Amino acid sequence: MGNTTQHSAPSSPSGMSVNRQNSTAKQVHISTNHADGFYFTGERLTGTVKIPTSFLHSHLQNKNNSTSTELFNKRSLRNPIIIELVGDATYSAEIDVAADSDGHVTHKINLCRQCSIVTMHQNKTELQTIESSTSSSDTKSRPTNPSSVLNGTFHLHIPDGLPPSLSNNRTPSVVYTLDLSLSSSRYRYQIPITLSTRGYISHPMTDIKLSDTAVNKNDICLRAYSPRNYCRPGEQISVQINYSNPQQRSIRSITVQLVQFYRIHSDQNYSLLDGKEWTFDIATVLPSTQWSGEAHLQLPNQPLQASYPASSVGTTRAIECELHYRILIDLNEKKGDDINLILAPIHVTYQK
Repeated sequence: MGNTTQHSAPSSPSGMSVNRQNSTAKQVHISTNHADGFYFTGERLTGTVKIPTSFLHSHLQNKNNSTSTELFNKRSLRNPIIIELVGDATYSAEIDVAADSDGHVTHKINLCRQCSIVTMHQNKTELQTIESSTSSSDTKSRPTNPSSVLNGTFHLHIPDGLPPSLSNNRTPSVVYTLDLSLSSSRYRYQIPITLSTRGYISHPMTDIKLSDTAVNKNDICLRAYSPRNYCRPGEQISVQINYSNPQQRSIRSITVQLVQFYRIHSDQNYSLLDGKEWTFDIATVLPSTQWSGEAHLQLPNQPLQASYPASSVGTTRAIECELHYRILIDLNEKKGDDINLILAPIHVTYQK
């Protein structure tokens, strides 16, 4: 028997919390109909924009003694307020004339620019100046501060086929944001959006068992098996592992890992989602000729990205992106030949 170590899965592949409102946008507030900012490609995204009139007073030059709201509405008729869904992929490439000290250069490719006009609602600003309250004896009216916010709404369609978000603070990465710019301000107001496809549709003919076998030069045979290749976020993946060791070679450990692989152009990386390790006491216990173990690897919940097949994307230049999930098994032999197994990809899907 071996000692085991279980590596718990993070809440999301990036392992980071996301601030929904950009720190430079304290004056202008953008919100969406999904509070967590998670959307599927092909979905409809709606939201609101709130602009304080005090902000307009400080940024609009009023030469005609008009109110900031009136002047803002006049400018909006000439230059409508546009909000954009912007997606950019960043990847590192091999050395060229612009290379950094590491021999690589970073490229950014635009994936989408989906625009929507923000509809400003004049009848929702500076209208309520009296608040009524009812007591047991009479009805009173007391003045309150007037509404100080201009309200707008927008809606747009997220294109199908976009690659999933990859916010890892390193390359390769795919980042989507909602960007709002005002002609009256030098700032761009921005919030992050997380995108994913819905994934593949599972079918009894395609939901197959995964297995692989490898033998090293010392006749150690490592086998791994998983009962299905379609999973949904939040589910556990069962992996059964066994080996035969006829020469009773000393085996230090066996490790199984669930990883998310992603690639943009030729730049690739991975995130460890979950794992388990068995270590064996080779100092005091004779090596066994047979061993078996089972791991239950945990997929994170939403907003986990669905699998994304290799696809060419980009608005001005086409690059290839892909994302998939794999199970890696490593057997470490003392003074011998290690064995590495990689099972066929697991399809993570939101389809039912």
